[in-house]
Amino acid sequence: MVKKDVELAGGRVVRAIGGFFYVEPLSGGDIIECSVRGKLKLTHPDILVGDKVKYLPEDSKGVLTEVLPRETVLKRPYITNVDLLVVVFAHQNPDPNPALIARFLVLAASSSIPYLLVFNKTDLVGKGKADKLANIYREYGYRVLCTSVVNNLGKRTLKRELAGKVSVLTGPSGVGKSALLNMLSPGLKLRTGTLSSKINRGKHTTREVQLLKINPQTYIADTPGFSQIALDYLKPEELAGFFPDFLRFLGKCRFNSCIHQNEPDCALKKALEAGKIDPERYDSYLELLKEIRKYWTNRYR
Repeated sequence: MVKKDVELAGGRVVRAIGGFFYVEPLSGGDIIECSVRGKLKLTHPDILVGDKVKYLPEDSKGVLTEVLPRETVLKRPYITNVDLLVVVFAHQNPDPNPALIARFLVLAASSSIPYLLVFNKTDLVGKGKADKLANIYREYGYRVLCTSVVNNLGKRTLKRELAGKVSVLTGPSGVGKSALLNMLSPGLKLRTGTLSSKINRGKHTTREVQLLKINPQTYIADTPGFSQIALDYLKPEELAGFFPDFLRFLGKCRFNSCIHQNEPDCALKKALEAGKIDPERYDSYLELLKEIRKYWTNRYR
């Protein structure tokens, strides 16, 4: 039990490993290694990177005593109190996969956290090809930025987007997330990887989620690369609502429970037939829908 006359310190969890939580004090100074004991261990078994906490200093370490209410929670990967989600893909090496891009963008849209789509490695394809891809996604309704660590393209804009926020960089392996962070803050000296020629995937250079401090008000979470992200927390009827280019057609189907696959008088399918929906986007939607429906079917067996 914490004595009432003991002054607790406040901080933010920037890293969590093996039951220990590394907390940056709000007052500044060195990161404190904290453990969890007693009641808090039972009431908060899921303390996450990003959590704002109070702790009791003990010599050079500390004991967590309270986890403050979370403003936002990102599920994949789990991290809290995020202000901006930056979804990173590459123009080339690895080539952009529309279905995988759709998966990450649904994750972003369903998180209730503002997000930005970044296409990195612009130097590999040239401005014309890069702009063409970026404009396709802008027409879908996304905010898009093209970047290159080779010539610092997009550096100023990305810095402005991240300033004063807790941001998460997420995306598949090999797209250059760590290289982007090094471009923004060379002092981080994060390890970067190369693309595996055998499987055409990036090597995982980031092994865990951790918050990196760019300046006193700006944090960025570098996350492990993912080849797949489960969307099993979504229901089939919710999925279409996270495709911004579908929104103007929703609510106009014959059935309120329409999932826009085989139902008659589906406004979304009519829009597809009329050329108002990109067939590739609809195919990506169907791929995700199949996965989500399978999950819910198996859940209730």
